[in-house]
Order: sequence, then structure tokens, then C-alpha cells
Amino acid sequence: MIVAAGAETLRTVAAYVVVGGLFGVGMTFTIIRFARSRKPREEQMARLAARLNGDRQVCVRMEEIGLEYADLVRVAYSRGYGLIVHRVAKYYEFVYAPHRAPPGPHHFTRAFRRPT
Repeated sequence: MIVAAGAETLRTVAAYVVVGGLFGVGMTFTIIRFARSRKPREEQMARLAARLNGDRQVCVRMEEIGLEYADLVRVAYSRGYGLIVHRVAKYYEFVYAPHRAPPGPHHFTRAFRRPT
């Protein structure tokens, strides 16, 4: 009985350590993403442009970037990407489309409004 009780206690402690570790890692990533989203606009645009380096698909969490929709569209099109906004999963998907026609003046007037 004493051995069984010791094993049960050991499993409980191990479970608490694992859950606590996962919670700590999750909080660390959340804090880092929040700090990145509060950087100056120019720095965020430069970081996004650096990530759009010709890969076929680039996904960025919304909480990592605090840019307006118009800024996201400008950076995406300047690098040859299309922008897809995933509201439910809360991330932006940039799809490489180098052969698309450049957006006309009508596109940037629509880009200033947030899509509904």
C-alpha cells in the first residue's frame, strides 16, 4: 500500500510539473508576441517584408503584428504576395503570386477599410 501511494503521488507531482511547464512556455510566447506587436510601425513593416522572402506561403498570427489592413496589403503586394485574412483562427496568410497584375488605384481605396 505504501509503494502504491508513493507512485500515485509521484505521478501527480509529475503531472503538475508538466502542466506548469506548458503554461509557462505558453505565457512566454504570448508575452513575446505582444511585445512585438507594440513596436513602431516602420519596424513591424520591415520585419514583415523580411519574412516575405519568396516562400510560397507565409502565415503570421494577428497578435504578432499590430499593423493596419492597408499597411499589410501594401507590404504584401510590394513583395508579390496576396493577403488572406483568417478571422476565426486569427492569422494572416500571405500567398506568393508574382504573376498577378499590380493592384490598381481602386484597390488601395478599398484597402483602407477593414474587410467585413
